[in-house]
Amino acid sequence: MNDVIPGPVFQPLKRHLALHRNRAEGGWEAGSAEEDTLTGHLGAELQRDWSRTYRADGQQWRWRVRYKKFRGRGPGAFESVAGADGIIQIEVIRATDSIYKGILFQAKKKAIRRDRELVEQVQKMERLARGCSAVFEYAPDAYRVVTGRSFLEELNEPRTRGRDTLRLGTFLADAFLPCSAGIRGMYYDAVRQILLIPEDGQLKVMHVELGHRIAVEVESQPI
Repeated sequence: MNDVIPGPVFQPLKRHLALHRNRAEGGWEAGSAEEDTLTGHLGAELQRDWSRTYRADGQQWRWRVRYKKFRGRGPGAFESVAGADGIIQIEVIRATDSIYKGILFQAKKKAIRRDRELVEQVQKMERLARGCSAVFEYAPDAYRVVTGRSFLEELNEPRTRGRDTLRLGTFLADAFLPCSAGIRGMYYDAVRQILLIPEDGQLKVMHVELGHRIAVEVESQPI
């Protein structure tokens, strides 16, 4: 998204995502009983209110990060339908248009195991939005991420396992935020409880009950 978010806004947002994953990792001991708690702690650490106003490209810009925990349980829960625990998304709201981007994620504690359950979860995410999923690995020493595509590619290549694994902060700041991970046009509307997924030039709409949403919002207005 560095092609639509000007540098004076992009850089502090990038630093925020990289810095606060360190603080999120500090919550391992308190929340290590289950992934859901750790994801909630991650969202709470990344969350922040509106930034100061930046001036760039003849506009006034500001950004914030919001976290929301939804019920996400039962037969209609997002995880059972799509294999994902939640979504991380970016929303750039400009005077002339709005641009969205998102990535689905499944969270696991400790080492990412290539077991049947996780394989099926990643396959579901990839079928829903190809090239737009990730597995978060929460461990005592660090939080790491591998994209769903890399995870599936490495199933039959044991020598390459871990090759594409990144620290969580590095992934958010250097892969997801710029644009090398995730897909533009994917967006979760929490009010209507619908997930919008671009597919073949159109938007596929899914009615789902999401577990977690971490939303990065960037706004601009004319000076």
